[in-house]
Amino acid sequence: MRVFALSILLLFLPLSVIAKDNIFSGTWKLISGEYINHKGRLVSYEELNLHSLKVITNTHFSFVTMSGDKFWSSGSGTFEYTNSEYIESPLYTSFNSPEGKKYVFKYKMEAEIWISSRWENDKRLEYEVWQRVID
Repeated sequence: MRVFALSILLLFLPLSVIAKDNIFSGTWKLISGEYINHKGRLVSYEELNLHSLKVITNTHFSFVTMSGDKFWSSGSGTFEYTNSEYIESPLYTSFNSPEGKKYVFKYKMEAEIWISSRWENDKRLEYEVWQRVID
């Protein structure tokens, strides 16, 4: 009986390790950020009163962003990551995102804080600070 129980445990152990390996899984609340708008101006999220939640599973992400009490944007899709990059591939968005577009963010984790930045042609387009929502 012990051998059988141990065999079952060993069978499911790799699955639990895989699930834990995803450092992004969970719910995240936007703490602060800034981006370059369509006019090339740096705009802080505080200035726009932006609030956002992002939910990430092992394979997908989804977010909703509000400006005060008004809808701002939303998106969902798949993602992947390396030791230094978090890459979103949106499937559905409320904004005009070209089909097949990948958004590549450099990131670092500091405990329950996720700091990311998106760059194009050596110019930072976005900077965001997220905090994991703890139940």
